[in-house]
Amino acid sequence: MSDLKIYRPRESEPARDGVGHHESANDEPEVLSFAMYADRVNRFRSLDVITRARFIHENRQCPYCHDPVVAPVELLDAILNRNNMPIPGTATLVGFRCDRCRSEWPVADRAVI
Repeated sequence: MSDLKIYRPRESEPARDGVGHHESANDEPEVLSFAMYADRVNRFRSLDVITRARFIHENRQCPYCHDPVVAPVELLDAILNRNNMPIPGTATLVGFRCDRCRSEWPVADRAVI
C-alpha cells in the first residue's frame, strides 16, 4: 500500500509561481491524522449503526395492522460509492411504511434509545 501525501503551503509564504507550489528543503512534512478527517465525516452522520439497527428492530411490525412487512423510509442523502451507487445503511432514516395498510410513522414514535 502506498502513502498518500498531501501538500498544504504555509499561509505566511506567498506562492512563487502564482499556483501555490512551494519547494523547500528545510520543511518537514506534516502528517495529517485520519481521525481528524473521520471526526468531520461522523458529525454529518445522523444515526450510528447500532442506533439505526435498534430503530429498525423496534419498528419491525406495523403499529396499526400488526403486519410484519415494514419498509424503512430514508432520505436521498446516502453516501455514494465510487460507482455512484448509494451505500446501504448510510441514508438518513426518517420513518417506516407498512406494505399492507400503507400507513407511515416517523422514527421517534416507537423508538426507545
